[in-house]
Amino acid sequence: MGIHKLVLAGAALFQAGLAGAASSLDGSPSQTTYLSNDAPFVVFGVTPTYLARQAGQLLLTFVATDRLEQVNVFPFVRSGPGGPALLRKVVACGPRDAGSWDCVVPVADVLAHLEGPQGELGLRIEAHGDLRERAEHSTVIVTLPVRSANERRARKKEHAAPRALSD
Repeated sequence: MGIHKLVLAGAALFQAGLAGAASSLDGSPSQTTYLSNDAPFVVFGVTPTYLARQAGQLLLTFVATDRLEQVNVFPFVRSGPGGPALLRKVVACGPRDAGSWDCVVPVADVLAHLEGPQGELGLRIEAHGDLRERAEHSTVIVTLPVRSANERRARKKEHAAPRALSD
C-alpha cells in the first residue's frame, strides 16, 4: 500500500511537470550559483521557479547544517542575464539553528521596477555562520525568469496540447 501511494505521488509530480507547473524537482528554470560556500548553508530551492509580473512573494528554502548567525536576502531585477541590476532592501531570513528553513521573500515592490514585460528576478543570499570567523561566509545567487501573464498562458496551452509522436 505504501509503495502504491509513492508511485501515484511520483506520477502526479511527473504529470505536473509536463503541464508546465511553476515548480520542478530540479529547480528549472531557476538557477542557483554559489559565489562562495564557506558557511554551513545550502540553498534547497525557490518556489515558484519562475514568476509572473504580478507575483507578490516567493518562498526560499534552505538548510543550515550548523547555526547561522545571519541569512540576508537582497532581491533584485534586471532586463536579462548579465544586465545591470536594481537591488532592493534586505530581507532578513536568519539567524537560524541547524535544520531546514523556509523564508518568504516579498517581491512585488522589486518587480514593479522591472522595465518591459519580461526579465529576471534574482536573490543575492548572504549567509554567515560564526560572525567572528570571516571564513564562515557564503554568497549565493538564485535567478528566475519573470514572464508576462500572456506568455505564461501560451506556454501552458503549448504544454497541455496533445502532440503526435513525430513532434
